[in-house]
Amino acid sequence: MTDVMPDHSNKFAVWISRIVHPFLLPIPSTIVMLSGNPLSEVVKWSAIVLGMLLVPGIALATWSRRRGRELHIRESRNTLYLIAWGLIFACFAVVALGGAPRELVASIGAMVVWIPMQWAINRYVTIISMHSAIATGSFMTLVMAGKLVHPALVIGYLIIVLLTLWSRVETCNHSVLQVTMGALGGILPVLLVFPLVL
Repeated sequence: MTDVMPDHSNKFAVWISRIVHPFLLPIPSTIVMLSGNPLSEVVKWSAIVLGMLLVPGIALATWSRRRGRELHIRESRNTLYLIAWGLIFACFAVVALGGAPRELVASIGAMVVWIPMQWAINRYVTIISMHSAIATGSFMTLVMAGKLVHPALVIGYLIIVLLTLWSRVETCNHSVLQVTMGALGGILPVLLVFPLVL
């Protein structure tokens, strides 16, 4: 399957993709997931997880782009998936051994399962939408952690998820198949890991 060429003519769709970027959406999602814990624990674990995953992730993406390897090209992602899996596995060890809240351990554990699955689909089938995977995975994580208890929160987050999926197709960053596979790839590891950990 050939890579799609992004089309940024729909500015609303472009802004949606930027707002719910895989490097931005985990920040409020992590903080909401840790809510209910003492503030010092929320700050500590948010800083550890986001520092171990987002800072290196942004650096890797920037490095890849500076080398002329745009992330919308399948082959550009293979090495990044391997490095990301190593970072996520290290983060999982830190939260699991460091006494982090169980929902955080489950969340990072789901990512340990997710990255190899994402890599395999990217390598052997088609490029997969990271935006879709992060949006749906974050939503399912908050549901499984019991943080989206009010119907308005569920509806609000579902709107964010649906806008994310739509924006990735609308901007021609991904096909419907790639967005669907990303969405399923975000949900399934959470459904698998959370019952085991919690």
